[in-house]
Parts: sequence; structure tokens; C-alpha cells
Amino acid sequence: MFDMPHLMRAAQDLARNAGARQAVIAENIAQANTPGFRARDMPLFDPRAAGGLRATRPTHLDSGPRAAQPGAQPDRSAPALSPNGNSVSLEREMMRAAQTRQAHEMALASYSSARVILRTALGR
Repeated sequence: MFDMPHLMRAAQDLARNAGARQAVIAENIAQANTPGFRARDMPLFDPRAAGGLRATRPTHLDSGPRAAQPGAQPDRSAPALSPNGNSVSLEREMMRAAQTRQAHEMALASYSSARVILRTALGR
């Protein structure tokens, strides 16, 4: 009966992606001293791949088929291996954590704004 507005769905997808990426970053940091561990990363959220947005006019987003968001993958852009074969860089992981925090905050702000607009439209 009630279909969630696309903006709210996109905000939820962004928050889910940020949470999953933060978990991968936390695992990388936890394994920073494990010999032979290879850092992993998740791509940043892409609303076109998640299907949260749709094209309503030809000039909008690409309306072609959309693929699912990929999961965690080995980080091919990781710096050189340490002597014990580990590829985790704590500085790099902290930068990714900050990026992910910003993405999560943006998702919460978008969701909150959409909620306020929906409540205003309902007259509550």
C-alpha cells in the first residue's frame, strides 16, 4: 500500500553501503599486523547501480540496466607490501573511514529531510 519514496530508499541504500564499508575498514585495521593479510575495500555507493534512482526524462540518469553493488574486494590500489606480506596502511584506512563517515552522515541527513517533507505533505 505504502511505497517508500525513492529518495528515502536511496538514503537507506547509501547508509547500508557505508555500514558495510565501515565493517571492511575495521577488519583491515584489526588485521594490520597479521602476516600475509591483504587489505580489502568496497566501492563507494553508486545510486545508479543500487537502483535507488530512476530516470523520468531522457536527460536524467542513464536509464540502462543496473548492476548490483559489488561487495568487498581485494584492494588493488594498496601500497607496497610490508616485510611480513601485509598490505594494510593505517593512514589509508583512516582516510577511508572518514570518507565513509561523511557518506553515512549524508545518508542520515537525506533521510531526515525526506521524512520532514513527507510529514509536511501529510499535514502532521
